[in-house]
Amino acid sequence: MSLEDIKTTLRRFPKLLGSLGILTTAGIILYETPQIRKYLSQYVEKKQQEPDKRRTEYIYIKYHIYRESMRKLQQKQEDEKKWISVIINPIGKWWKSAKHSVAWRLLNIAQNGSQAERLKAVQQLICMDHLKDWDFRHLAQICDARTSVSLARCGADMRWFMPVPRRGCIRNPKMLLSELHTMLDRLRPLSCVDHFFSKYFPNQAYLNEDSEFLTQDQIISLSVQDTDLMKEIISFLHHITKDTNVAAQIVHKGGLMHLMELRKIFADDNETLSTLCKVLANLSLVNDAVEHFFVSGWVGVLAEWQQCPDLRLQVISAKTMANLDHDDPNQFTYPPNVYPLHPRVRTRRKPKADIVFIHGLLGGVFITWRQRDRKPTELGLYGKNAFYTSETDDVFLVGEQKRNGSRIQHNRQQGRPLIPAQSQASNDPNKQSIKSKDALLMTSKKKVEDTHLNISDTATKEFMETLCSESELDSDWEVVHPDIPLDGNENCRGNFSVSGNEWNNQDSSEEYTNCWPMEWLPDDYPDSRIIGIDYTSAVTEWSANFTKYCPCEKGQGHIDVRASSLLERIATADVGNGRPVVWIGHSMGGLLTKLILLKSLDSLEQSVHQISKNTQGIVFLGTPHRGSPIAKWKQHMQMILSPSIEVKEMEENAPKLLEMHRRFMGCLHTVLRHVSVLSVAEGSPTMLTTFKFPLRIVTEESSRIDFGEFFLLKDDHLSLSKPIYRQSFLYQRLLHVINEAIAQSSDPKNIDEPSLPNTDILTMNIVAVVLKGAKGLFEMLPRVALRFTT
Repeated sequence: MSLEDIKTTLRRFPKLLGSLGILTTAGIILYETPQIRKYLSQYVEKKQQEPDKRRTEYIYIKYHIYRESMRKLQQKQEDEKKWISVIINPIGKWWKSAKHSVAWRLLNIAQNGSQAERLKAVQQLICMDHLKDWDFRHLAQICDARTSVSLARCGADMRWFMPVPRRGCIRNPKMLLSELHTMLDRLRPLSCVDHFFSKYFPNQAYLNEDSEFLTQDQIISLSVQDTDLMKEIISFLHHITKDTNVAAQIVHKGGLMHLMELRKIFADDNETLSTLCKVLANLSLVNDAVEHFFVSGWVGVLAEWQQCPDLRLQVISAKTMANLDHDDPNQFTYPPNVYPLHPRVRTRRKPKADIVFIHGLLGGVFITWRQRDRKPTELGLYGKNAFYTSETDDVFLVGEQKRNGSRIQHNRQQGRPLIPAQSQASNDPNKQSIKSKDALLMTSKKKVEDTHLNISDTATKEFMETLCSESELDSDWEVVHPDIPLDGNENCRGNFSVSGNEWNNQDSSEEYTNCWPMEWLPDDYPDSRIIGIDYTSAVTEWSANFTKYCPCEKGQGHIDVRASSLLERIATADVGNGRPVVWIGHSMGGLLTKLILLKSLDSLEQSVHQISKNTQGIVFLGTPHRGSPIAKWKQHMQMILSPSIEVKEMEENAPKLLEMHRRFMGCLHTVLRHVSVLSVAEGSPTMLTTFKFPLRIVTEESSRIDFGEFFLLKDDHLSLSKPIYRQSFLYQRLLHVINEAIAQSSDPKNIDEPSLPNTDILTMNIVAVVLKGAKGLFEMLPRVALRFTT
């Protein structure tokens, strides 16, 4: 068929031809739709203009204002043309660029120089206070973790540190509890975690909330259950992070970010923050934890806590920063139960002596070593130990009443804290001010009340008032210490008075310290290292709250187990490494001191044995060497109060105490004969507020040892560790012991004695084994004779 025939055939069917054309055109359009749309989009504007969008409005300025502004601009241009400005302006620009470049160069040296150069550069950076805020922010952004920790330990400006992540936001408590649940669940299988989950997370499930973060404008109520659960989690973390492996898992899994969210929630609760800071101190012992602390923003927070008026946060944050500061030439590691009271920052000189304080039963670092109150001290049972437990715990409080310092209310920049549910009901500002009292430990905030002299003779009364108001006396006066021993005038050694020109009248002083080893001793011995040992204890099993998180803590109350644990951690802190050691132990702390020294003498490790080898002084304050009579309670009292392990082991004439005292006295006459010993006993009974009767806790016979000096003071058991002020007899005798210890350690005659201790220890151990076997044989002879006779 030809082409003409085809055309003729198609002309017979015009409708078919039109339909084929339309279908072909439609198919081509559908196939090329994306290309056509792309081509047309170039000429069509996607965003349509809003119909209600306002146009730019002009601001019309009045003529006289315009004329005045133009006149000032012309005057400024004329001033810049003067010859003085020609000289000053370049100098000003050069100075601005120079001071900025110096800061950048110093920061570069602090990051990349040698250790000596880094230390000098950090000291110079701290002195730079002329920079602007944006300069500090820029420098903080390019600062690395090591330099940031160095600046924090040297007391740098807070602008050197970056703000915490999500500063103005607080994580939803429900979401945070779910994340904490997941973090703890990853630590399984662990007996402590399983026990905690069975008690506090029986049916905890993962929660999905719409609002993950809350801004500072959003205020929600935090339920009592969630608040208590978070506090229990913080306390439990303090327990399990003592294990370095567990602490490493928490750090590497991002646990520091969860702790930061807890810090935002409890921003105004110093009690919970102190426990949280102890968790951070345990986490700081992980080897590579510095970078994690820096990235999570904790370095700046710890630097802020170091300047906090609360002594608890000061000391614990200083301990954490000391563990993180690996660039310090005098770096020490502080494990759990060991707290650096001085120095808390970097120092150029190495310490020349180690002074170790160990508190007694129910005591604490900021409970036992407080300055004495002018009111009589009392022993109250079933109070709150504010430093070591959360507010929900119910344990004993030793000494004075619970601190009632006013809470510091300030709006933190990281966000508004959540409001607990129990505080919503009180909207009265007066009631809120009463309920806002917190346990805030200030350095010197307590005001001493005025004392009125009850003297009938007018002339004598005026003379005494004049004498008390005088700050300085002549050398003709002789002032007797207010806490002299009872037998101070009966052939008792010691200085009990000073001349008038050396006396500093502090009766009217308003200064009060909650930790005199941290406030007073650094002034008298600035080159010493002062360490406070902390451990939890209880009088009854009902109050042993430190055993509630794990059954493994139940055996920690034995004095032998506790002494071994403390000795290991004291050795980790490098105590006694080429430095003399002075021990101050109050009550049960003196018993722990003796047992620690005995275990150190028996140890073959150099880091442990050097503790007893370099011990030069021991101060026993009311130590029951032969037990305490209060430990022997009647049968019905034991059933009601259920004495703890610590109390049972301190019974009067207990075999373990007598054996330990016999061994210790043998060491004092042999390997420890160079040690200066001071023993102080109580001369007045202690008032027991629970039962309203005076009680002699440690007798004079139990406190006395036949070695060194012994003094019987007129104070009660609690006041023995609390000098009334610096010129009291107790504090001055303590300084005398430290003086003798440092002087004796610097004597070259006492340096080279390496072979005597091991020989004496071996001889003493052999004699002890022989005597123990002979004692057992003599105890067995009556039984054998009775068996033969029957």
